Formats: sequence, structure tokens, C-alpha cells
Amino acid sequence: MHAQPETRLIIRCSASVMFSVLLIFFLFQSVHAEELKANLTPPLFLIQWGTQGSALGEFERPIGITVDGDDFVYVSDTGNQRIQKFTAQGKFVLSWGKAGKEAGMLDRPMHLTAAHDGKIYVAEYANDRIQVFDYEGNSLAFIGASGTGKGEFDAPGGVAVDRQGRIFVADFYNHRVQPFAENYSALAQIGKKGRIFGGNFDYPADVAIGPDDSLYVADSYNNRIQKFSPEGKFVTKWGGFLGTGIKGNSSGSFDVATAIEVDVQGRVYVADFYNHRIQVFTGDGDFLVEFGVQGSAPGEFERPTDMTVDSQGNIYVVDFGNNRIQKFAPLTSQTKHD
Repeated sequence: MHAQPETRLIIRCSASVMFSVLLIFFLFQSVHAEELKANLTPPLFLIQWGTQGSALGEFERPIGITVDGDDFVYVSDTGNQRIQKFTAQGKFVLSWGKAGKEAGMLDRPMHLTAAHDGKIYVAEYANDRIQVFDYEGNSLAFIGASGTGKGEFDAPGGVAVDRQGRIFVADFYNHRVQPFAENYSALAQIGKKGRIFGGNFDYPADVAIGPDDSLYVADSYNNRIQKFSPEGKFVTKWGGFLGTGIKGNSSGSFDVATAIEVDVQGRVYVADFYNHRIQVFTGDGDFLVEFGVQGSAPGEFERPTDMTVDSQGNIYVVDFGNNRIQKFAPLTSQTKHD
């Protein structure tokens, strides 16, 4: 049975209206993003430190970075199986860790976080655990074990702690985020393996907490960021077309989202690994600014793997392929003239 001419006309008109609405929506989003972008300038390069090696202050494939409340900088020196601590000016302070499974030992330390409780939480990719340290490198506790069950990990990549003391872990090969209570007891997992839809993950690499305790996840091979409420409910996603995870190199797209950080203003920083840049967004995913291109000169990156922001707004980036840390000035707005 064929549709009547009037029906076909209605269908065509409806499709035309829907297309127009979508076009207006995307044009508005594009203009809005450009306005936001125009208000921020890429941060100014300040200093860098580190070179390839195993001596103190040198790095071998560094992955993670965090700062404490006094702006001391901690780096996961992954290839050297250690954590290194520096001043905000890059002066070496101390180092701890060596390859192994015992307390104080590490096996492929990845992302780490300096929490409000005065502790450093380190995701150990090959030991399938989170190890907790004080700021002087003394081992305090372990969280997790190898496996797929509740409270177990298969290559944890990132860790974050909210204001309530809950600990969130990016459980890489289990394709989920695992939360823990302040006493380290496991809570209900967030997400499952999948693509396209919110709450589905494909190798989540890192997690971060916003000022309102919202949870952000670097959904690495889905090439997107996902946002959840403090209760673990999906809120939004971005990256590629409508957050579907199609990789790309345009602003707002990713080619493996390796790490995520949120500053005190709620701005979201993403390490865009194969695009050799850092992208910055609002807490709801509106693009703000990006910085970095591939290279080894100051301000250039070779596969950045993490970034953090200190109390002054300075930005520190782990330049993985160049075995160094780069420090940038805070983001600033352009002055508008009437």
C-alpha cells in the first residue's frame, strides 16, 4: 500500500522541519563554542624540567601528575617504577618506589591524585590495585585486588577522591568505574563495556571530580568524556559527533582521551593523546580553548598523558614522548573592545 500524496507531503515537510531544527541547533552550538573560545587564550609556556633517564629528576615514560595543597608536584615516573616529587619550579624534592608488589613498591604506576585527606592515591596498572601514600612516600594502605568482581581491578588507570572521601577508580580492562567508600569498602560499579550510549565505556583511562562532586571519565577508546552526577547517574557526554566517540582532530574531538582534570572553576582539561594537545571545556562540554602541537620545542607535545592545575591556576603537563614536564601560566581571557 502506497502513501497518499498528502501523507508524503507531510512526511517531507516534517523531515524538512526536523533538519532545519537540527541545523539551527548545531549552528547555535558552533557559534556559542566559538564565543567561549574567543574569551580564552592558550596559556603561556613558563618552564620545563626533566629528560630521559633514571637519575633523580629524570623520567622514563612518565604518565601521571598531581599537585597537593602546597603546590608540590608529584609525577608517576612509570618506566622507572617510582613517584617523584618536585617544587612548583621543578626542583627535585624526593623519590620513592621500585619494581615489586610489597608495600612501597610499584608496578606501572599510572595516574595519581593528591586528595583532600593529605594522601596520595596511585593507580598501579600491573599490580591491579590503588596504593595509598602520605606526602613523604610512606605506604599506608592498598585498595583492590586482581579480578572482575566487586572491588577488584584489571589494570586500573586512574583514581580520584571526592569531598566525601569516596574513591573512584578507572578500571581499564573491566570497562567500568569502581567507587569505594572512605573506609575502602567497594560500592556499586558505574558503567559497562560498550559504545555510543551514555554509561558505556571502552577502556576508561582516568577519572576526575568537579567542584560539585560530579564525576568525569576519560572514556579513552570511545574518544569522549562522560559526566556523571555525584550519585553515579549519567549526565552528558562529548567528543566527536554528539559524543558518539568518532575520533578526529577538530576542536572538541579526540584521538584517545588519555587523562582528565577539573580545576576549581569547574573547567575540564583533557589530554588528547594522538592529537598532541590539551583541550579545555566547560563542565558541560562546551569547548573553550586548546594548546599544543606535535614537537619537542617548548609548548609542544609528543603524546601528552596527563595534566594538573595548582592553586594559582598554573597548568602542568606530562609530555610523555619527550620525557619531561611542562608548566604553563593560568588561562586568561582576552580583553573585549566595543
